[in-house]
Amino acid sequence: MAFRNRQSMIQWMQTPGIIPNCPPGLEYLTQINQLLVCQRFDLLEVLGCFATSKKYEVMNNQGHRIYYAEERSNCFLRYLCGPSRPFTMTIYDNVGRDVITMHRTLRSSCCWRNCYVQKLLSLDEEIVLGKISKKWAGFMRELFTNADKFGIQFPLDLDVKIKALMLGASFLIDYMYFEHWP
Repeated sequence: MAFRNRQSMIQWMQTPGIIPNCPPGLEYLTQINQLLVCQRFDLLEVLGCFATSKKYEVMNNQGHRIYYAEERSNCFLRYLCGPSRPFTMTIYDNVGRDVITMHRTLRSSCCWRNCYVQKLLSLDEEIVLGKISKKWAGFMRELFTNADKFGIQFPLDLDVKIKALMLGASFLIDYMYFEHWP
């Protein structure tokens, strides 16, 4: 609840007008060529071995929030499967409208041994669509928390659906490579 209450303190990117052939809520992505995905710091994870649902802010390069995202997952599976857990990530715009919903399924019954399989496929595997990179969050934040930052860069004229796909891929990369198991 505290996450949603903070919304009034953060400056949002100006809402673009309706753009033909653009899914509702993705109009923001037509105006940008990079995103910064910042996981919210959670004190409960720092103080103990309590794995909480993740929350993120998605911002443009001027620091204006474009979206916020919240994980929904089962508490038991967060402990049992750790970073390979199944979850639903919902991305909201500045009025609280669901813009993107992603589902990650549990791909194997042996999640505690990291033998799960994920699929990220392209049609020809020859065209570079963009770049997703982990950003240094600072010594203390990196040492004591799981609160990661990712930069996403792509061409300005890239289809907004591909931009949204890259945003979703950044969450998957965070879980697969940077999530710590309590």
